Amino acid sequence: MRKMFRFFLHLCVILAASAATTGISNGQVLINEYMPDPARDWDGDGEYNYRNDEWVEILNTGDLSIDLTGFLLRDGGDQILWRYGFSGELAPGETRVVYGSDALAWEESNGFPRYGLSLNNAGDELFLCHVVEAETLVVDTAAFGRSAVDDRSIGRTVADVGVWAIFDAWNPCPDSCSPAGNGCIPTPGEVNNCTTALAERSWGSIKMIKRR
Repeated sequence: MRKMFRFFLHLCVILAASAATTGISNGQVLINEYMPDPARDWDGDGEYNYRNDEWVEILNTGDLSIDLTGFLLRDGGDQILWRYGFSGELAPGETRVVYGSDALAWEESNGFPRYGLSLNNAGDELFLCHVVEAETLVVDTAAFGRSAVDDRSIGRTVADVGVWAIFDAWNPCPDSCSPAGNGCIPTPGEVNNCTTALAERSWGSIKMIKRR
């Protein structure tokens, strides 16, 4: 099994270069929102941890349910390792959130070093890959820089999934942020409909979002 993962990993690295130029190579399952630098208890375990409370959310933008078997996440580090492998079905319009604590458990159960999602606060890149038999495709990529800090998530806009914004309601971006801040609250487990910090939306209600 480990040899097979290594083989798929090398294929993913080769294909990543071409996918990175387009950003999206498959319009059905996309990286939708992610939190590189958490400052609160996002995974709901009752304790803040900078590694466990990172998260990545994917979204099914298609019209049919998708079997997530073979969909894997990795980051853009020099030591390229799988961070998480998805499973189950993802219905049209449905999201799936992976927290750093989930990634740690998956890595341990699959014999990988326990790094979690390992999103570098100074800037990093995410790759969503799909392994089908002997073929590995980079389905989607997402990159971020230093402006993604302290409870700012980066996500796609509902109106145009090709446009990214920083969800910065709890830590407003300066004008230099790229992409720009939108004043919205990060919402793991929900489609990115904008809720501002001034709206009647409590942190408790965010934490009550069911983890799928």
